Amino acid sequence: MSYIDSFDHEYIGQLGYLPIYRPLEVIHGEGWGGYDFSATPDNLVLGGGSGEHPALVLHRLEALAVRFLYDQITEDEAQTLEQADRAYLDDLYFSDRTLEFCQWNVRHYADLQKMAESSSFLNPLSQDQSVEQWLAQSMGELIHYALPDLNPDHQKQARVLARFDIRPTMRNVAIVPPGYPSCGGRTVENGRMKWGRHRW
Repeated sequence: MSYIDSFDHEYIGQLGYLPIYRPLEVIHGEGWGGYDFSATPDNLVLGGGSGEHPALVLHRLEALAVRFLYDQITEDEAQTLEQADRAYLDDLYFSDRTLEFCQWNVRHYADLQKMAESSSFLNPLSQDQSVEQWLAQSMGELIHYALPDLNPDHQKQARVLARFDIRPTMRNVAIVPPGYPSCGGRTVENGRMKWGRHRW
């Protein structure tokens, strides 16, 4: 049993070997980067923590969505944005503290790099990307298209970038199809644990 299994959460899908979860309650763990991570329903978590794979907590989901969206337009197109809209997008695009690696060691980072380079992904890591960029774009695409309710700025971002040709370019997240048995997620209902809480 992993750390995430001690809390209500829903299973979203997989990014390679990393399951994607969304906490359904506030998790009070250790500080930033702690083995027993902290998270809220505003976060996504890759890996379940102790007992599974060390967690990677995604913060500021609106910033991750912008990293996917903004990379779709050219510099010339970006110059046509109103100054306030461009400043808004730049602020999110360059924001830090979005990826919290919770007690990852060198082997975990190396394994993530190897996974991201795998040809089994529709869009594996390219030579001009860092693993963090690839991860942010893959997860930002998921947030933009499939989890807009988790992005507090979804409507604003859609409005600012409406005139540009935005397309799903990553398609790296796998989601369990309807009809398959549940494989993750937990809620407590009437004092009893219920397993198999999927987003879709």
